[in-house]
Amino acid sequence: MKEEILNSGEFVFRPRARLIKTIGEELISNDNVAITELVKNSYDAGSPIVDITFTGNVKEKEITKRVGRKEITERQHYIEKENASIVIYDQGKGMDFGTILHAWMEPATNYKKKEENKNTNRKFSGEKGIGRFASAKLSSKLELITKQENDNEIVVWFDWNDFSNEETYLDNVKVNWVIRPATEIKEHGTILKLTNLSDDWDEDKIGELRVALSRLLNPIVPNEDFLISINLPNLIGKSLSGIIERPETLNRPNYFIKGSVSKEGAPLSVIFYSKKVGREEILDLPEKLFTSIKPYSAGPFSFEFKVWNRDSENLSSIATETNSIIKNVKRDLDDLCGISIYRDDIRVLPYGNQNNDWVRLDLRRVNNPTLRLSNNQIVGYISIGLETNPELKDQSNREGIVEGQAFEDIKDYVKLLLNEVEQRRYAERPRESQTTSNSPSSIFEKLSLKSLSVEIKEKRPNPEEILNLITKKDVEIKETVIKIQEVISRYRRLSTLGLLIDPIIHDGNNYLHKINLKSTSILNEIQKTDCNLSKIADRVGEIQNVRRDFSQLFKRIEPFGGRKRGRPQTIVVEDVITNQFLLNSEELSKYNISYRLSNTQHKVTIDESELAVVLMNLIQNSIYWLSTIDVEREILVEVEDEQDGLAIIVSDNGPGVKSGTEDNIFAPYYSTKPDGIGLGLAIAGEIMSEYDGELSLIKNSILGGASFKLLFKKRI
Repeated sequence: MKEEILNSGEFVFRPRARLIKTIGEELISNDNVAITELVKNSYDAGSPIVDITFTGNVKEKEITKRVGRKEITERQHYIEKENASIVIYDQGKGMDFGTILHAWMEPATNYKKKEENKNTNRKFSGEKGIGRFASAKLSSKLELITKQENDNEIVVWFDWNDFSNEETYLDNVKVNWVIRPATEIKEHGTILKLTNLSDDWDEDKIGELRVALSRLLNPIVPNEDFLISINLPNLIGKSLSGIIERPETLNRPNYFIKGSVSKEGAPLSVIFYSKKVGREEILDLPEKLFTSIKPYSAGPFSFEFKVWNRDSENLSSIATETNSIIKNVKRDLDDLCGISIYRDDIRVLPYGNQNNDWVRLDLRRVNNPTLRLSNNQIVGYISIGLETNPELKDQSNREGIVEGQAFEDIKDYVKLLLNEVEQRRYAERPRESQTTSNSPSSIFEKLSLKSLSVEIKEKRPNPEEILNLITKKDVEIKETVIKIQEVISRYRRLSTLGLLIDPIIHDGNNYLHKINLKSTSILNEIQKTDCNLSKIADRVGEIQNVRRDFSQLFKRIEPFGGRKRGRPQTIVVEDVITNQFLLNSEELSKYNISYRLSNTQHKVTIDESELAVVLMNLIQNSIYWLSTIDVEREILVEVEDEQDGLAIIVSDNGPGVKSGTEDNIFAPYYSTKPDGIGLGLAIAGEIMSEYDGELSLIKNSILGGASFKLLFKKRI
């Protein structure tokens, strides 16, 4: 039976007038962003320059600032919002009546997307059709004056308060306009006169506006065909008025890296510069290092990152070179630091704003302060395009890119590229107690007073009392060292255990899943009237087998627990090696890595946890670097007796240790991995030194990649 319909029709949306105010006030976060949006419209109009003029009464007020840990009070001028105005004037092509009617008067218009309206010289900076409503954030009244070449002026008056009435519908608000002979615009362009301002404008706020506008167009690669000028009343600081230009500080970096990335994610034409070396270097970066982790989806982009050492000596040098002072150099770097994103040459907010560390470089540096760069040491940019990078979409509030895999790709690539700078910077910069030895010495050796005791004995004939005191102190220090070593040993094991959490959870869940399936099978069988006891017994036996496998998992990770270091036990080295590969079986399988182990049996007396920590770090290093190559992947571990101890050689057929980094890889906090902390080889080397042993890099690897030799001499 057909359903009876009593009535039917169609609904249409009828927005309230306050929708326009909502767009301006809610989607635009602050006044500086609002002015930036209006300046973007001038850029899209093809204007060679845009003038922003503030008028009004200048007054003075007392403000409190926090500088470091201190609060300071100072007096500052400001433009009072009452009777003040902001006038934005551009020399673009202007608008005709049809453009105003079908673009300005249509929220969310697609005007800029239409092929016939596209700018042949510049890509449009925005296409959502809401940027002009930023004026509602700045003031309650707007007078729009526009003129095309050889045409009359069109004037339109907007009172944004008319859009505040919650009862009024949008189509009931009337906006007045006139067409008149040209009186304010001689040739062509647009003027926006904003009155009844929403807020005061003090010197700090205007200074922040200058910085924001200086970054609207790329400050590293300036666009000379679009200038921005700010004009202010006389009493406001003179340094805030005039054409916005990039500071000379930007021309004096200690390092830079620039180039591009293809749509497939491969680095192209990457150039590195070091001020100390004094020349540019073309980097041959392995494509697989960039593309091996996951499918790349961000699309092509170009980049340049300039880097400064912010120590006082270097800042003083830059101040001398630029005929400035250290305070101004710091201010320039503080104002412009960070990595900005430009889409078709126009900046995407808020990337690059102060305190907007979107790549989380500062957090990365906390884990490795010796090697990593902080956000305030970098002024950089990434250049993308609306058409070339469709996966990098704007958020609806026009402040940011939608989070997703493509944006994560960009973040990963920034860290990969900065890692190239960090490694070379590390090699250049002097460090306390720097050594070129490939076998790290124990950090505890300096605590011994043995050398001092020898020196006193040689210089004094009978210093018995002094020698006794020193000898006693020497024993005390050695006992303290042993206690410290115990604590550090426990931390080393626990830190390595942290690396194993994922495979432990994965394997553990597999075992629990198997037990659950067998248990469910038993329950189902029991509920049957003619249950098969033999079948139940089989399932119980299978559960016992899974339990034994589960037990082996815990046995393999037991050495990494936080227990105190016990008396070394006699163990079979090859068994410990096998356990470490089993713990990494998931990663080995993921990257199709085969491994070969010695079929020997070496019984030694050694702390199993310490050997496990060393091997785990070497194996995980091999897995990481093998994941970056396309050939068949392999790890080989050989165990050999030598005259002065036991040698374990871990080799792989990966890319090997990067040339020029051989002397740094054992140093704490040095890593060639983009997010590496740089403690793995340092910890392994420290353990080796405690056994009077050696951790060394073998130059000619049997598999052609990296090869490390462990030589244990103590407690073997």
